[in-house]
Amino acid sequence: MFSRNFYKIISISSLLLAAILWLLDFLNDSYSISLLVWPALFYLYGMSCIIYYISHSGLKKDNKTFITRMYSSIGIRFIFSLSPLLIYLFFMPSKDIYFIITYLFLYFFYTAFEIYFLVANLRPDSKNQSTHAKFQ
Repeated sequence: MFSRNFYKIISISSLLLAAILWLLDFLNDSYSISLLVWPALFYLYGMSCIIYYISHSGLKKDNKTFITRMYSSIGIRFIFSLSPLLIYLFFMPSKDIYFIITYLFLYFFYTAFEIYFLVANLRPDSKNQSTHAKFQ
């Protein structure tokens, strides 16, 4: 149930985020969105869905598996999210500060979104453990 909610809410949030970025580009002449922002948005959205699936699958098993998958997903996300940014910084002759800031905002947005949903899935577990501890 939680994973279906995650995919629905992240899709709607991504569409709203894309609309906001488009409006910023359309309404504000001083802020021009790089054409690379749109592939970056789709890339980070797709990676968030994959990483969430990996992390969420660890919830069905024991705590050690979940922790291992969670830390692995953090490392995978960090490497695969910041690698395109580093490639951009090293190989693009003109460095667009608006693109860099927007990319980092998208990275933190999707990371926080995923962590929020994973922590929300852990709350029922912590309530069950505290209730279980009272009866022992």
